[in-house]
Amino acid sequence: MTALVPTRPTDLCELAALMAGNAPIRFIAGGTDLLLSGRRLPREGFFVDLSAVNGLAGIKTDGGDIEIGAATTVAALEAHAGLAKRFPALVQAAAECGSVQIRNRATLGGNIANAAPAADLVPVLTLAKARLRLIMPGGVSAEIPLGDFRPEAGGLIAAVIVPAAGLLPRSAFVKLGPRRDLTIARLNMAAMGEFADGRFGALRLVAGSIGRRPVRLGRAEAALVSRTLAAAALRDFMQALSEEVDAAIPGRASRNWKRQAIRGLGLDLIARLCGLSPRDPLFDEAL
Repeated sequence: MTALVPTRPTDLCELAALMAGNAPIRFIAGGTDLLLSGRRLPREGFFVDLSAVNGLAGIKTDGGDIEIGAATTVAALEAHAGLAKRFPALVQAAAECGSVQIRNRATLGGNIANAAPAADLVPVLTLAKARLRLIMPGGVSAEIPLGDFRPEAGGLIAAVIVPAAGLLPRSAFVKLGPRRDLTIARLNMAAMGEFADGRFGALRLVAGSIGRRPVRLGRAEAALVSRTLAAAALRDFMQALSEEVDAAIPGRASRNWKRQAIRGLGLDLIARLCGLSPRDPLFDEAL
């Protein structure tokens, strides 16, 4: 094959058959990154439009595990009542992905496959120990942890599975960007945990835009787990967040401002997780 062949499969079997061949293959779903970046199209092989593939989009939240088709738009994530109930952090992250126009086209699978350090959905999915269902070169299926996904391996993301066992009662997402609208995150954070009667139980924290991949914040988690929400605990938490940045990017030019910015963003995250206003006097007392 010496020319680029556009194709638009309509079901997963047809898609798997395309991937079973030896020709180079490239995929496009929402196309937002391709359009905005000005990337060149491939010169040969199949250029596969995924928008018409039946079964590649949709959200299932009833029952146990949450399952989301990879071609599901970010706008659909933002609007889904079942997700808002079971996994609010994902809905919050979706609501802050670019503009309305971008959210209407961009897809969950594309946000993952693009592998940008600033991707808003990936830290939240990492938090929930999500898994990916893939169609691999050759047309075979596989399921892997999100953290093991490598775009260069050539697998197509077919669905994202959020295991029920990975969910905790509360979750939240916050981000910091250079502009109020269309923000590409300079720093984002997601939290999932237990909080009742003013005290934290289990807690998971993940930050994006620090390194190439989301970073689990174990020191910061330890500063709050089993403690009462109080100014002293929050001060320990903020110090631990700065230490997390120091450990993650010790020689990077952005380290100094990120070690400060993550403190304020962390307080906003905890306020949201606990159902409080970030303007609550408790958070001013912690500063």
